[in-house]
Amino acid sequence: MSAILKVNNLTYSINDQFFFKDFNMEVEAKKITSIIAPNKSGKTMLTKIISAIYPTNDICILDDISLNKKNVLNYLTKLGIVTNDFNKPFLFKKVKDELAYPLINLGYKEHIINKKINKISNFFEIESLLNKNIDSLDKSLQQKILIIVSLVHDPKLLILDDAFSNMNSSDQNFMLGKLKELNEDGLTILNITSKLDTIYNSHIVYVLNNYQIEIKGSVFEIFEKDSYLRKIGLNIPFIIDLSLKLKVYNLIDQIYFDRKSLEDNLWK
Repeated sequence: MSAILKVNNLTYSINDQFFFKDFNMEVEAKKITSIIAPNKSGKTMLTKIISAIYPTNDICILDDISLNKKNVLNYLTKLGIVTNDFNKPFLFKKVKDELAYPLINLGYKEHIINKKINKISNFFEIESLLNKNIDSLDKSLQQKILIIVSLVHDPKLLILDDAFSNMNSSDQNFMLGKLKELNEDGLTILNITSKLDTIYNSHIVYVLNNYQIEIKGSVFEIFEKDSYLRKIGLNIPFIIDLSLKLKVYNLIDQIYFDRKSLEDNLWK
């Protein structure tokens, strides 16, 4: 499988202070890739570079489109982006207007816009929220809406930058399940996060620390390096931590991601 996104030899500095230097990364098409990192290790800066918020020239290539001044609009139409770095992430009062805005910008006709909004609201089960004021929704629901808005134009790649940080566990599990379904239908997802309980569905995981990729592996391989993860400031989810301890004593032979599966194994 080929890479849909490539970051080639990225070197980025601000006022002579280097952050990324000779940084390389690939995101495989139609897969879920996670980049886990502690705070202040470059998560949001990387998101902004890939998303053209911080300008670079021909460093990022998405779906064979090189990111530069000439191609930036074509590049961005293939992206869906969610980041918590903006103070005012919403432009409109009502959920439906927020969903319509990216489609209007892309020149879709009204009947197509309504069709797309109905389709995505049905899929994410938010039909009852379409005419609600966004300010009336709790933080968790607002975060769900941000993700849904980023998907309404059918991007090739969804980038999530700590997109679950304000979400309760029920909403998080629901959204992760829905995103897995979309991935199975062909959507590529890049989850950039410090929340390790959001990476279980990932096909490949990178560990970003001090603006460099230090480790790459499967979810299981990454969690086996729990001492290293703790050392760099990442919190191990409780069930993973318990699984690792039970595995040391040969009570189980693998890591479990949920409590029920772990209990079923222990009591079988």
